[in-house]
Amino acid sequence: MERMMMLSNCLRRCAFAVTLLAAAPALAAKPPDGASAEAQQLARTRAHEGLKLYGADRWQEAFEVFKEADGLYHAPTLVLYMARCQRKLGQLGAARDLYEQVLAEPLPEDPPRAFLDARKDAETELAAVRATLEAPAASQPQVPPRDAPAPGGAEGGGSLLPAGLAFGLGAVGIGVGAATGLVSLSKVSDIKERCDGRRCPSELKGDADAATTLGHVSTVSFIVGAASAAAGVVLLVVRPGGDAAPDAAGALPRAQRGVVWSAGVGLGRIEILGKF
Repeated sequence: MERMMMLSNCLRRCAFAVTLLAAAPALAAKPPDGASAEAQQLARTRAHEGLKLYGADRWQEAFEVFKEADGLYHAPTLVLYMARCQRKLGQLGAARDLYEQVLAEPLPEDPPRAFLDARKDAETELAAVRATLEAPAASQPQVPPRDAPAPGGAEGGGSLLPAGLAFGLGAVGIGVGAATGLVSLSKVSDIKERCDGRRCPSELKGDADAATTLGHVSTVSFIVGAASAAAGVVLLVVRPGGDAAPDAAGALPRAQRGVVWSAGVGLGRIEILGKF
């Protein structure tokens, strides 16, 4: 780990040295007419301080130093480094304006090579900044508008309440059928124990009629429970009252989808009629 840290520090110092050596000629360009020698020297000193801060990734401090140096002795090279500081700080709008300032600045008849290089670098780096600023708007995904989902669950579906009621009625019917069936079987078993073969006492006739009635009630209850459960399955798959979903071409079908059902119950029979 210690060796890796030493290698990282070494590479960092080498990168800073390369940056300083590459920028030094640009900052040593011939000053404009009218600038005092003292101001030129002070601006050059401050510019080298800014480069050290820039190489140490202290971009905000470097920007302030470059700005001060440019106030003492204006040069496109200083403005270029001010733009680079703003770019490193993530202030792309400010960096763009500074790059454009470098490109818009008129050059003397015989400009120093450093000024020409600064303009060339500003043009290249400005293109990258503009591409970054324009990228979010260009890459924004276009999401088509969607209709609000219909109440009751999935889009275009109806309410689950009818299916729930049908399942509830089915559970009640099956429960009643099971209970009355057990009572009826119990009475039949008791009657058989008290009868002598096929001959039973006359006082058991009421018990026999009650057992028969309970048997019919059990049968009807089972039929109603089964019919309700079947209706609940149908209502769960095809929910009545829902809007018809559009077809593959986006058009609504001519008739609204749904289900109309009816059930008939009698002794020993069950009818379920459906229209889809």
